[in-house]
Amino acid sequence: MGTRSLTRIIPRQKSVAYNKAHYRSELALVNIYQQYDGYPEYMAVEYAKWLKGLSIGNGISGKSELNEFANGPGCFAAQFIKHFKDRPGGLYLESIDNDYGWAEYVYTLFPKEGEETYMAIYDVYTKEVIFVGKPDAVLKKYNKEE
Repeated sequence: MGTRSLTRIIPRQKSVAYNKAHYRSELALVNIYQQYDGYPEYMAVEYAKWLKGLSIGNGISGKSELNEFANGPGCFAAQFIKHFKDRPGGLYLESIDNDYGWAEYVYTLFPKEGEETYMAIYDVYTKEVIFVGKPDAVLKKYNKEE
């Protein structure tokens, strides 16, 4: 049986605390259900690897490395799905109001123009936020290969 998770992309804003965002699904651009491998030692690490080196801005004029750039949070969300959805099954888009379902973890990514993307990880069973930080901190905590 797989470790299920939800991933939400919520543009960073002052009214949303990182450790409370799992309660604010209505602010998400997308709500993504991952059927397996949702545990932090895999999923958070994969997300952090993708996030490292990705910048978010407004306008693509003059960008030489477009594969490492997102034109705002909406573009970020679309590229995220494109990167992680590579075959049928496994990853699904859910309605925004699907709180947890069978998920064991809820990942929230907070993109913002001109800044690194923060990630929060909520453990559904313990009802605790177990991580908040940037990609480097994710890799330091959860990447067993480093």
